[in-house]
Amino acid sequence: MQERLATKWGQVGFRLRECDFLERQIRDIKYRGDRKLAWHWGRWLASGAEEVPFPLESLVLVPIPLHWRRQLNRGFNQAEWVAKGIASVWNVPIEPKLLGRAKHGASLTGMNRRERREKLDMTYFYREGVLETSRKVLLVDDVLTTGTTFRVCASALDDSPHRVVGTLALALA
Repeated sequence: MQERLATKWGQVGFRLRECDFLERQIRDIKYRGDRKLAWHWGRWLASGAEEVPFPLESLVLVPIPLHWRRQLNRGFNQAEWVAKGIASVWNVPIEPKLLGRAKHGASLTGMNRRERREKLDMTYFYREGVLETSRKVLLVDDVLTTGTTFRVCASALDDSPHRVVGTLALALA
């Protein structure tokens, strides 16, 4: 599991295969635009997380970005709304603009780790000047499948002054 999360510390809320109800919840968030549901699940995730092994004062939540076309189509970024729920419990800031997504492509659903890595190569990038001071970053996404997205986003921050210290995903596919 730690390999999938791509960091020393990480948490996943629930496994999708365990319940059809949970799969419907994720679909409602992603494809029916249920921001409030994503926010509530984020609060649940933060409330049930193991004790965070780093001070929250230096932490910033960074949701995995969508390409602007996908976000325009959906109307919102579901990972950002999960992060908003987490932030409301932990009282930490969110910085949705720290990472950007350069490529717009088809869904990664059904691809294995190698296929995902090839598809995501050079997709995410760090935006300089968004945060003035160095921060510890906790990456947030709605669904974790192979962990490739987390790894690619963490590596996009390698040359930045910020350090990825953990990952949080609402669901494990």
